[in-house]
Amino acid sequence: MSSPQHSVVRVLIERIETLQEEGKTAEATRAAETAVDAGRRAVEADPGEALHLVSALEILGDIRRESGDYPATETLYLEALEWAKEVELEPAQLARIKSSLAAVYDFSQLPDCAIPLYEEAIVLFESLSPPAEVDVANLRNNLGMLYKDAGNFDRAEDNYARALEIFERVLGRDDADVAAVYNNLGTLYYACGYSAQAREMHNQALEIRERVNGPNHPDLGQSYSNLATVLHELGEDDEAQKNYETALRILEHNSSGGSEMLSIVSANFATLMRDLGKVRKAMAIERRAQKLLRRHSAVAT
Repeated sequence: MSSPQHSVVRVLIERIETLQEEGKTAEATRAAETAVDAGRRAVEADPGEALHLVSALEILGDIRRESGDYPATETLYLEALEWAKEVELEPAQLARIKSSLAAVYDFSQLPDCAIPLYEEAIVLFESLSPPAEVDVANLRNNLGMLYKDAGNFDRAEDNYARALEIFERVLGRDDADVAAVYNNLGTLYYACGYSAQAREMHNQALEIRERVNGPNHPDLGQSYSNLATVLHELGEDDEAQKNYETALRILEHNSSGGSEMLSIVSANFATLMRDLGKVRKAMAIERRAQKLLRRHSAVAT
């Protein structure tokens, strides 16, 4: 039975890829489930068929991850890694599975599980010929965020710096990923109490985002808000207020993708106004934010 099952798995994997290209998610999911079942049966007769089973498990895991079903995704990726021990898997595929599982743990707020997998995936991506540098940079950026959250600022800075070097060299300076790392470095330095350095990082993120995205993208709202927070810390409250106002003006004109940031920026701006004794201004900011958020919510539904 091994040869027919082998053919079924291979054909199903090709069909899944076609269905995904056509945007037929439900059909692709059913085909992936069938491929995994067929692969499990095939491997019982011939352990060498584990290569195809690993591929089917990875594909179904990716589909489950995109749908947000992290428990099912974790199970599938873990099974794929177990079978990978029995065969000689391509380093690129092993790196993908490890990084995908790390992302599941990351989103599930399990940093102790995510960090070692990210690091193992980085080693594998770096071992490829040529190295998968953009993948390495993305994973180092993820590691930077996890280390920052854990309070390990030195490791966070090191990973952000390495990510930034790769992105700038491979993608060029005017790139959204480059701006994102500058933004992350800014939040790191602010958390460390290095407000002057944080200001420089947020200024660079802002300048790149303006060139890449234009003047009204929600990411600019984030940059103006982060810069305002740092300026307040530096005692430059007039400039902080101007940046908060600019951030809100941008976010208010983005009915999709900016609601959460609008809520955060409005709350921070209102806090600044209260700190400056401008209570009525703070209340006006909060009322306007509530009105806009209700409107955004109504549009979304």
